[in-house]
Amino acid sequence: MRPVSRYVALIALMLVVIPTVSSAQFRGLGRITGTVSEEGGGPLSNVSVRATLTGEEGVIEERSDDKGTWAVSGVAKGEWHLTFQIAGYVPVGAKVTLPAELARVAPISITLKKVSSKG
Repeated sequence: MRPVSRYVALIALMLVVIPTVSSAQFRGLGRITGTVSEEGGGPLSNVSVRATLTGEEGVIEERSDDKGTWAVSGVAKGEWHLTFQIAGYVPVGAKVTLPAELARVAPISITLKKVSSKG
């Protein structure tokens, strides 16, 4: 391979790798967990849990299971904003600060209220 071709190949590789690395900074080894229920205390399944890291692009999305349990894995340290939503219920937001990737954060309990049908 000619020297000029090597440089062109190296630059092309860098252009592909650098954006991938910088956009993946919200990913890490951390984990945030909890439960989601309705006002009566019953678990809510299939609730969308969206997690975004302050100052970073990208979203991690998970869903609650049939027991209302959810987990967002692969998060980096920092301030995370969580949004819980499912049709028929008012969305709820929560803020969680993960001080270090491997830090333990207490499970979060979220209660969703049904949308009122006043009209």
